[in-house]
Amino acid sequence: MTLEHLTKKELLRKMESLRLKVMEYEKQGSEKLFEGKLYRLLAATAEAGVYIIRGGMFRFVNQFTASRLGCRPTDLIGKKAAGFVHPDDREAVAAMARDMLRGKRTQPYEFRTVGMDGRVHWILESVTPIEFGSGRAVLGQSMDITGQVEARERLSRLEALEASILEAIPHAVFGLKNRKIIFANDGVEKVFGWRREEVIGKSTRIFYRSRKEWIVGADNLYRCLETQRTFSAEVKRKRRDGTPIICRLTASRIGDALVDKQVVVTYEDITEQKTAEEVYVTMAENSQVGVYLVHDGTFLYINSVGAAYVDYRPDELTGKSSMMLVHPDDRALVARRAKAMLRGKGRTPHVFRVLTKHGEIRWILETVRPIRFQGKQAVLGNSMDITEQKEAQRKLEELEALEASILESIPHAVIGLREGRVFFANDGVEKVFGWKPEELIGEETRVLYRSGEEFEVIEQLLYSTLERRRTFSMEHPCVRRDGTEVQCTISAARIGERLAQKRIVLTFENITYRKQFEKELELSRGRLRDLSMHLQTAREKERTRIAQELHDELGQLLTALNTGIILLRKKIPERQQLLQERTKAMKDLIDMTMQTVKRIYMDLRPGMLDHLGLPAAVEWQCQEFQNRTGIRCRVDVTPPDMEPNKDTSITVFRILQETLTNVARHAGATRVEVSLRGLGDDLELVVADNGRGIREDELHKPKSFGLLGVRERVDYRGGEVRISGRSRKGTTVTVRLPDWRGGEE
Repeated sequence: MTLEHLTKKELLRKMESLRLKVMEYEKQGSEKLFEGKLYRLLAATAEAGVYIIRGGMFRFVNQFTASRLGCRPTDLIGKKAAGFVHPDDREAVAAMARDMLRGKRTQPYEFRTVGMDGRVHWILESVTPIEFGSGRAVLGQSMDITGQVEARERLSRLEALEASILEAIPHAVFGLKNRKIIFANDGVEKVFGWRREEVIGKSTRIFYRSRKEWIVGADNLYRCLETQRTFSAEVKRKRRDGTPIICRLTASRIGDALVDKQVVVTYEDITEQKTAEEVYVTMAENSQVGVYLVHDGTFLYINSVGAAYVDYRPDELTGKSSMMLVHPDDRALVARRAKAMLRGKGRTPHVFRVLTKHGEIRWILETVRPIRFQGKQAVLGNSMDITEQKEAQRKLEELEALEASILESIPHAVIGLREGRVFFANDGVEKVFGWKPEELIGEETRVLYRSGEEFEVIEQLLYSTLERRRTFSMEHPCVRRDGTEVQCTISAARIGERLAQKRIVLTFENITYRKQFEKELELSRGRLRDLSMHLQTAREKERTRIAQELHDELGQLLTALNTGIILLRKKIPERQQLLQERTKAMKDLIDMTMQTVKRIYMDLRPGMLDHLGLPAAVEWQCQEFQNRTGIRCRVDVTPPDMEPNKDTSITVFRILQETLTNVARHAGATRVEVSLRGLGDDLELVVADNGRGIREDELHKPKSFGLLGVRERVDYRGGEVRISGRSRKGTTVTVRLPDWRGGEE
């Protein structure tokens, strides 16, 4: 048990017990105190520092203290104790020691010492006043905690590195344990729309479109990771708002085995072809050494620190079996190692578990040596509670495994820089740039850019941005080892809160294929638009030809037939009632056929569009729409004498036809307002109804061919189209076309 778990009363009782023992030995031999059995034993064999200071000078020093200061105990007698304290710590140490001696402080304190050999050690010290010889003195106890301090610092650096790596990754990264999310990065919000703190503790069900899909997908993932280190696949998922997305899933086990189903998962949103655990480790800040004597398996003596490790008082353990404190699973191992140490076959401390008075498990580091005490063969044990250190070691191993898993799961190049030099790189560096990771360690990233000047400009921009902001991102060409140019998205993040030592993490994502795909896609879309407009033009010409033939050929034939029927009726006597009725029916049928031909002719190519112009054609179309549907249609043309060119007229007229058709079929409207206005170099058509209002999802339906045709016509002519709807307030279609005046284009 560390001192931070002791109450002030218990700590003072421990110090008083030690002081009384010193006074008892002092009465027996005054200055011959160290000839006493217990202190002679401590001087020779204790694994903690024990010393007495009077008048600022060492009066007694045991071997442990002397070895840490690089000399023999006799070399220190008469030397100033403060001279071995690190200069930067002397003032603070003096103040803390005074507070402890006056009873104002109960916890041990940490500071650095500088030995005669120049080596620096961190120690944990406690002091207590004692009567020594003819005056007052100070009894000091200390232990070397250099390893623990270094481990704390290493853990802190790894925490900062892990956080920076996660922030530098442009995709969603989260860790799973038993199918629950235990950590996530900011990329989760970018990819899925969830803030990372909202998903912690949830299952990944929230990213799937159905429960069945989640069960099947998760089972497949874990089944693959049982037999292989990583798993990758393209999958369909959904965002928080329900929007479906396609992702590249990359998963990796945390550690060598799939324990507790612990994995790291990366989701890269590839719908448009683009894109740790935060571990908090605590170290033991305070620790103390336990000293005890065992004879025939029972305690002859144990100090309060050793007893406190297992939540007992020293008097509760004296005369009791020492093995009763050892965890049952460790007893055989402890006995075997202790025997080996007692035979001189091993001096390395061994580690085992103990059970406290309350059933808790703690880890102990122990060394034992044979001694004679009070005429008996006994064992001197020195122990230290390393429970927090073991926990820190476990978390450190988890952190290192997590870091390695994160780096392995990232499909891009990830590089760590310190003072402009690479100090770590993942395997993605070879995939993106052709360099092996170890070849870049210690080098600048200059080799990844096309020129030294380009490297310097980007480096200056990168560091100046990270001075003000946490992250940096840009797209820029880079170069592979073989000289091939690649397009990359460069992302960067600081390691830690400040840009100390220019420590950053860089991610290079190869987007060359995506850029090529986007370029080819745009070219393909352009060709499709050209083909579409060619087909529309051909269709308009064919409509014109068919309309002309209907008008010239079929129209004339029907007119002649109608004239013949009229003449025939005049020659039929009125008494021939049956013939009169039949010829009348034939004439009515011919009239209806002529009206049908006229309607088809007007639908194919309104003659007034060619002869009277667009304004008249718009007014005629709206009147026809009102007569056919019963929906009131108001038209406003400004200026009324506008003369758009032929191509613009056809485009506007066909868009109007399609829009009115949609109103009749889907809007449920009772009124439509049509506005055609010349606005400088642009011609604007606005069609607004008072129907149910088009929904946002209806605008992007893949089979909305009418709206798609409107957009294609407008895009081809370099115009703009806006379609907006409000629930139960209607839909408005606004079209703007440039270069509308003059002759044919």
